[in-house]
Amino acid sequence: MVEVYGIIRKLGATSKYKGYYYVADAVKMAQGIHERPVKVTKDIYPAIARKYKSTPSNVEHNIRTLVNLCWVNHKDTLEEIAGCTMVDKPTNSEFIDILVYYLHYGQKTAVND
Repeated sequence: MVEVYGIIRKLGATSKYKGYYYVADAVKMAQGIHERPVKVTKDIYPAIARKYKSTPSNVEHNIRTLVNLCWVNHKDTLEEIAGCTMVDKPTNSEFIDILVYYLHYGQKTAVND
């Protein structure tokens, strides 16, 4: 989990945002789903909402707020992590996928370059 928090902090977000914890949990959950595509609205939001005694819509909103923060303040870093230029702000699902992919492949590639 420390790796996930590190990347989120690299993107300019801190633990003062609820989305900070929600994104970290979402990334960990997505990393654990291998047998099928991850359905963020059906698999991840409800599980996080139960954990934090919230609602799926609040989880979605707080993650979206964090994505907006990262996009506005650290777009260049987000593009570096994503490995491409981005014209539009990523959706919550895309943001989570970017972090999952980076944690699995990106850091290894960056070390080997």
